Amino acid sequence: MLVLTGTSTLFAQEAPVVESSSNPSEGGLAEVLVTATKHEQNLQKTDISLSVLGQDDLAAQNISDPGQLNALAPGVSLQPSFILLAYIRGLGNYSSQPGVDQTVAYNTDGIYISKPYGMPTILFDLDHIEMLRGPQGTLEGRNATAGSIDLISAKPTDQFAAKASIGYGNFHQINTEAMVNVPLGGGYDLRIAAATAKHDGYFGNGYGDQDVYGVRVRLAGKPIDNLDFLLTGEYTGRDEKGQTYSPCPPGSTAAQGCAGVKWDPWAGTPGQGQSDDLVPNTGMNERNMLESSNSAIYAAVNYDFGWATLTWVPNYRAWYYKNHQSLSGLFGYAPAVRDRMHSEELRLASDPKQSITWVAGVTYADESEPGEQNYFTTNAGPYMTFCTLNFPCIGHVYYKNDIYHYDYQSEAAYAHIELPLFVHSFRFVGGLRYTHDKKTQSGNTGIVVADAVTGAPTLNAVDVSGELSTNKLTYKAGLEFDLASDKMLYANVSTGYKAGGVNGVPPGSNIDHTFAPETITAYQGGLKSRWLDGRVQFNTELFFYNYYGYQTSFFAATDTGVLVGATTNSQKARLYGGEIESAFLITPDDQLRLGLTGLSAVYTRFVIPQNGTNLSGEALQNAPKRTLTAEYSHTFRLAGGASLAPHITEHYESGQWVDYRHSAGSYTASHSRVNADLAFNSADGKFHVSAYVNNLFNDDSLLVANAGLSPFQLGEPYPPRTYGMRFTADF
Repeated sequence: MLVLTGTSTLFAQEAPVVESSSNPSEGGLAEVLVTATKHEQNLQKTDISLSVLGQDDLAAQNISDPGQLNALAPGVSLQPSFILLAYIRGLGNYSSQPGVDQTVAYNTDGIYISKPYGMPTILFDLDHIEMLRGPQGTLEGRNATAGSIDLISAKPTDQFAAKASIGYGNFHQINTEAMVNVPLGGGYDLRIAAATAKHDGYFGNGYGDQDVYGVRVRLAGKPIDNLDFLLTGEYTGRDEKGQTYSPCPPGSTAAQGCAGVKWDPWAGTPGQGQSDDLVPNTGMNERNMLESSNSAIYAAVNYDFGWATLTWVPNYRAWYYKNHQSLSGLFGYAPAVRDRMHSEELRLASDPKQSITWVAGVTYADESEPGEQNYFTTNAGPYMTFCTLNFPCIGHVYYKNDIYHYDYQSEAAYAHIELPLFVHSFRFVGGLRYTHDKKTQSGNTGIVVADAVTGAPTLNAVDVSGELSTNKLTYKAGLEFDLASDKMLYANVSTGYKAGGVNGVPPGSNIDHTFAPETITAYQGGLKSRWLDGRVQFNTELFFYNYYGYQTSFFAATDTGVLVGATTNSQKARLYGGEIESAFLITPDDQLRLGLTGLSAVYTRFVIPQNGTNLSGEALQNAPKRTLTAEYSHTFRLAGGASLAPHITEHYESGQWVDYRHSAGSYTASHSRVNADLAFNSADGKFHVSAYVNNLFNDDSLLVANAGLSPFQLGEPYPPRTYGMRFTADF
């Protein structure tokens, strides 16, 4: 897998251009151009740590799900739990509450996606993926305090092209993908792509399966001189049994129900799905499932004035998500949500050929939920059945949180400039962004209890509502200095902002109605360099973060005796470390890449008074002190012009906690995983065959651990060894 590392700042809809400006066979590593700070720029000339994954690399390892991107870039960790959670350099958060935003920003074609379940369910027909590390508060705005993950779709071109592929692997894995690109004439081009991915469950109980699909249509046009547009419509969905866990990972205790229970990594949760038959002949939808559908229509309209380009980016999308996992007869979780999002961006960017480059813009976003439910179920009682908010009925509910209305409005204005100081080789880089956020929420929350007299199940519930408005100014200021044409030093200080929110607790409650924003101040500096006529690339960065207002979710009883889920932010953290990323073109057909990271991530204060938690001085979750990635690839040139390219990757991580509470059984020891693939390319470049094996040695280290969700401590390991082949034809 080719991982292109460097720096970039993603921009809405105008996808960064990745192309080779030098041929490795001519003596140097291929150079990569990205649209950094909203104009095309050499990846080695920008000042934010970034990794780029190409579409061919994703196909070689049969990656079709965003969760499979875990550990493919330095410092980036993904946790597939009830929703997909991301952590970058130890910063992230675990919460499915509607008012809690993510610390890592998700973007598709530069457009911010406010919820993890709003991300496309399948990766297909992508130009590349960008993973940005460090706060992106100036240009990407709120909720990018840790960094961002950006999916960049392939654009239509003015040449006819078509592609079809099919893959098969163990666990009855079947992947299909097709694309056709048609020039329509008159400056208009159309690209249509579709894909599916399906496999049986990785776990013995049948869970951990995949069944996703998607289609995307893109129309590019240039109706008049200086005016062009790119219109995109997309739909993706999934219909799966869903996630599972296995009981009693190493380190679990007898108090967690683990006395004498042996850890079987891919066994699955005993009793999961028992609710299927709890209420026969009622028509209630209690089967365990993970269902979602995401639809979107968005565009980029550009007008070139010559001295600057004006860009308008409208975006409309909606998603539906429903998940029910009865992890045992004692506990199940059944969230469901319908969400709508509308956003607009208008920006003006200077001609990138000017000595002073700049961009300024305004954004607006409105997210509205007409309904969301978060239910906990049990077969132990007392429990009740609820049919609300146009979702299927759910029985055996003992805790419910209905959101009748949730609205999130955000407006921002930003500006960014790169300014030479005295000489072109010495530059100032700076930016400002002002953001205003407003959240409102109303609903009903309650717990089912037994009536003191009759023993009948009774709902103890209250209406809840709240509102929060916040403002934040974020900035970036830094210097760049070119030691030579291929060597650049940089240093900067930047800030980021993650919005606060509404807890949705009843009036007069002893729990705070709102929680404040998270903020970060980051100091970063590094070197981007190439040596030996471009055959060696060596990039390094040091960083130091002060993080304030860390948001953490918890459960507590109000003074009226109602159990509610809430969020507090009495935490602070200090993080520092460094990265080294290097590439070596040993011969025109041999390439070696090495990446090393070191990280210290510690809570300087972590106190939740409502439940007595105190982890001050302890490490953040998903924050290994050391990671190492080594990749080697070789190309065999065959007779007639065909080629055969083997590639192997090993990724090592030191021990880390995968549960913020540091519960017993949630620490995973140091471990490594090995992936390998082999690709054959025909002489004419129209036929490709690849074989892959992921997790060659069946590493069973933990991705997620959860305490208190069943009679056992639960853990989810990495997927087991998977292997298969893929056939692709280009027309």
